[in-house]
Amino acid sequence: MNLPVLDVAIGISFVFLLLSLICTTVNEMIAGVLKTRASFLDKGITRLLGGNDELKKLLYKHPLIQSLASSDTAICPSYIPANKFVAALLDIVSGDGNAHNDVAALRAGISKLPSEHLRVTLTTLLDRAQNDAAEVRHELEKWFNEGMDRVSGWYKKNTQIKSIVLAVVVTVVLNADTFHMASLLWTTPTLRAAVVEQAKARAEKARPEENLPVVEYPDPTQPTESKPVNVPNDQALTADEKAQLAELTGWTSDWKSLDDYQKNPKSGKSLAEIIGNHLLGWIITAIAVSLGAPFWFDTLNRFMNIRNAGRSPEEKRDKSTPGPAPVTA
Repeated sequence: MNLPVLDVAIGISFVFLLLSLICTTVNEMIAGVLKTRASFLDKGITRLLGGNDELKKLLYKHPLIQSLASSDTAICPSYIPANKFVAALLDIVSGDGNAHNDVAALRAGISKLPSEHLRVTLTTLLDRAQNDAAEVRHELEKWFNEGMDRVSGWYKKNTQIKSIVLAVVVTVVLNADTFHMASLLWTTPTLRAAVVEQAKARAEKARPEENLPVVEYPDPTQPTESKPVNVPNDQALTADEKAQLAELTGWTSDWKSLDDYQKNPKSGKSLAEIIGNHLLGWIITAIAVSLGAPFWFDTLNRFMNIRNAGRSPEEKRDKSTPGPAPVTA
């Protein structure tokens, strides 16, 4: 199926995807500089420990946890595996000289904790484990992971707010006017065909991750050796994608019009007129980009499936949907 209107839709979805990836990259840089992940993790651990700052300090200074931080002065690591958190907590609460599987020592240590919230929580988990040491570890890891799920929710909400702001900034800086881009794609068949080809190549890559990349520590004997998870190698824009984006966005013609206006008001447009002409298109683009790269990747794949209706069974199925069957006309 080869319809100009469908190709325009593919082109617009492709541009929205690229702009979303730019926002994700910038968001990553900001999170790294501000150590946002570590800050949210610290907040989550504070909630888990019932606001017990003394216990939290001991936890962060424990060799199992301290070795995960980027430096000795860091607030806390950006990521703590559940098994290391539990091992450090058991070591601290059980007391010096007591084994981690000594449930009696653990109960005695819990009774001395100043936070009633934490005492009740840990006692309840021990009762649920029926004083079985292995089950105690399991219950504590489950408790920690549930707390980290809440932290992920907080972080995601924070990221979404930043994404909206970044979407507006990127849209205006690049002058990504939806109506202008759609007009260029509609009236320039060669550009439209080139963009569709780039979109096809992008659709064959891995689906962008919604959340930012993190690290894991697969080797318990090497607590400082981390392994990246979900690092967006495929999310970086290629040179061809940057070139296509430059053809569809930019301020070149507007600056020329503004320059002509300054020389002769009748031969160009003022800055207010230029902004007025682009404002609605900017709003649409910013709203679209704020939906995120995963959304536009899935949308692009659906459009590509419609365009390629009737493809052979041996071709790869649409990565954006779980079903084995492609969309058919």
